[in-house]
Amino acid sequence: MAALTSAQQKGLFMFLWIIGSLAAGEMKAKPGEDVTLQCNGPTNAAVTVLEWSRPGLEHYVFYFRDNEPMESFQNLRYRGRVELNNPVMNNGDVSVLLKNVNTNDTGTYQCEVITHSNNRRKRDVGNLREFVRSVHLSVSEGPEKEINDEQPGGPRGHVGLGVGLGVVCLIVVGVVGAVLAQKRALRVSQSV
Repeated sequence: MAALTSAQQKGLFMFLWIIGSLAAGEMKAKPGEDVTLQCNGPTNAAVTVLEWSRPGLEHYVFYFRDNEPMESFQNLRYRGRVELNNPVMNNGDVSVLLKNVNTNDTGTYQCEVITHSNNRRKRDVGNLREFVRSVHLSVSEGPEKEINDEQPGGPRGHVGLGVGLGVVCLIVVGVVGAVLAQKRALRVSQSV
């Protein structure tokens, strides 16, 4: 089996990373719990700015710049309640811990990362802004919903998402396989 070129590997990685980031964006919690809002940025670039926000909310849920959290850019109701889950951001982990959640924390959270590439060949690209992930957090005081409830994004919605991701993965594997077969055929024809 022929190896993928560097460009093909990067393209495949980015595609799978985006699909994975979009796939697991639903969380449930009870009031008083601490939750981790998961987000992973690129592992090969230095994070210069990290923005966690909520649409319609003035200021940020969490703002990180110049290697430190900036509370002055943070919405008052989140001050003292949000911190980096991994302060070193190993392997691109830019997840945050939201402490002592309440029902007002229910909503969609968006993670954006601005990076500066460490690769000298990409120096002309400079800073790159990437929307990385959207997470929906649902904080409720009551018992969990029954499995038979047909809520959007409920258990049946997750099955559909899983099937859709499975189909996408099969397509990716098929495309990669076709590219590799084409390369193999080209090499064989050139060696004859």
